[in-house]
Amino acid sequence: MLDTTNDPPVRTDLKIWQQNLRKSLNTWEHMLRNLDPDKYNIACIQEPYLDPVNLANASNLSRFWDVVYPSNHHSNQTHSQTLILVNK
Repeated sequence: MLDTTNDPPVRTDLKIWQQNLRKSLNTWEHMLRNLDPDKYNIACIQEPYLDPVNLANASNLSRFWDVVYPSNHHSNQTHSQTLILVNK
């Protein structure tokens, strides 16, 4: 019997990139150049580089990735120690 539904195929894999950036801008830029949105679904970043207003440089991310900050990120005076990038 043929499947005539329009449901998308079910994913059976999940690819995760994990890296500690040690708050380095150079490492952040290197990661962005190598983080392939066709290969990875999620990126878990420890000690991300954050700009002076406490945000990830998301201008070059927004095409492929959503940035998820910890729930207390904007109310906490210190920089967040983690962030997650979720593939759109």
